[in-house]
Amino acid sequence: MVYIKKCRKMKTRNGFVSNSSSSSFVVIMKNGKELSKEILLEIFDVKKTSPLYSFAKDLSDWIIDNLKEKNISGIYDNFCGTSKGKIDEEMINKLVEDCNMNQSELEKIVSKEYRYYSGSASDDSDDALESYLCENEMKIETDDIKISGGGSY
Repeated sequence: MVYIKKCRKMKTRNGFVSNSSSSSFVVIMKNGKELSKEILLEIFDVKKTSPLYSFAKDLSDWIIDNLKEKNISGIYDNFCGTSKGKIDEEMINKLVEDCNMNQSELEKIVSKEYRYYSGSASDDSDDALESYLCENEMKIETDDIKISGGGSY
């Protein structure tokens, strides 16, 4: 299963007003499989002869290049502050209580049954694909994979 979670953050700048935003992405891969462009292209199910194949390929490349694998400490640091001195169970409980994360998934990340990746996109980027990802929601769900991310609201 792959799960991409989105969070919208407004940027603060001194000077002129900016409406730029970013979207966070989280990917959880079931059974410890490593995230790959081939897996993503299979999920997107776009034939090589399709005019959308180039977009699917670029999207897969962007995800691979911009999402980094994290362990439970990295997840905790991202959502709750420093994990220094905390045990896995304590971090899991706080992530479940404060961030409404799935306890079973977090336990499987700790046991290395699942792999966790995260990253973000910004519509302030010069990269058109990154801006697209930030402004447009992506949802895909199969038996093994669930993708949800991006989009503004």
